[in-house]
Amino acid sequence: MTTTVVLAAEGGGASENFLVPNATIVVELLLFVIVFFVFYRWIVPPLSRSMAEREEMIRQQAKDRDESVRKLEQARERYEAALAEARAEATRIRDEARADAAKVREELREQADREVDRMRAQGEEQLATHREEAVRRLRGEIGGLSTELAARITGGIASDADRSGPTVERFLADLESSPAGNKGGGTD
Repeated sequence: MTTTVVLAAEGGGASENFLVPNATIVVELLLFVIVFFVFYRWIVPPLSRSMAEREEMIRQQAKDRDESVRKLEQARERYEAALAEARAEATRIRDEARADAAKVREELREQADREVDRMRAQGEEQLATHREEAVRRLRGEIGGLSTELAARITGGIASDADRSGPTVERFLADLESSPAGNKGGGTD
């Protein structure tokens, strides 16, 4: 049986050589050229246009993105500059307010000092006026009392007011010129 299969294969295939071209290769080559022409004429141009449009759209998007990034960076720089300017302005206003507050505080202090000085001077004037009034009253009383005392001691000789007046005045002047008399104090 093996011999019959080999003979059948040799007998039927002797006329055809697969290396020799026959009509099928020409038909296949013709069909390939037709398919290639159809692809090149009607399928490739729309695909090429669509790919070119897509590439242009991608290029435009990249360009727009770059432009947006640039604008964003410029906006950020303007924002930071405005923020720095606002901070500087706030610092300047705060410093001016502090200076104004110090100036007002100094003016109020000076005004208070002037008021204290005025009140002190007024108090000293009133004190001097009261002192002079008290001294005048005491002179009259001391003069009368000393004359009366001298009259009692001498037995009425010193009752003459004209003679005793200068003596009393001299005594009171000595009292005023003494350190204790200037201070308003009493006896030594």
